[in-house]
Amino acid sequence: MKLKLQLSLFVSLLLACSSAGILFAGAPAKSEQGTKQKTAIARVWHGRTPAKKADEYYAYLQEAGVKKIQKIPGNLGVQVFRRTSAGVTEFTVISYWKSLDAIHQFAGNDIEKTHNLPRDPEYLIKLEPTVKHYEVVFDERKR
Repeated sequence: MKLKLQLSLFVSLLLACSSAGILFAGAPAKSEQGTKQKTAIARVWHGRTPAKKADEYYAYLQEAGVKKIQKIPGNLGVQVFRRTSAGVTEFTVISYWKSLDAIHQFAGNDIEKTHNLPRDPEYLIKLEPTVKHYEVVFDERKR
């Protein structure tokens, strides 16, 4: 079960990277316009809520979380994934950042620590203690 969840999260991350709209690589690459693209860091958070609370939580997540993340200097964008199975709705939020330094500026010294929203305990089945960070090394999304 844990391997299946990890595989599901990995696939979600791959899908998110492919739909981020920015080409990321360890070395700068050229875009269609011939300009160089920058590397980025993906910050991945995961939470689960009872399915009956999913719509309400999603609205709260957008207002209290996503909109604030988008305004933070160094943020390159945010994606929210949602999946419901067996009465539980999983949310995966992937935010993209210019660098680890940009993440440190809003998250503090321990960037792996989850910054829960004030009302998360009302909705989430379990508060995840950590988030994960990934260097985005490839993205070839077609629009």
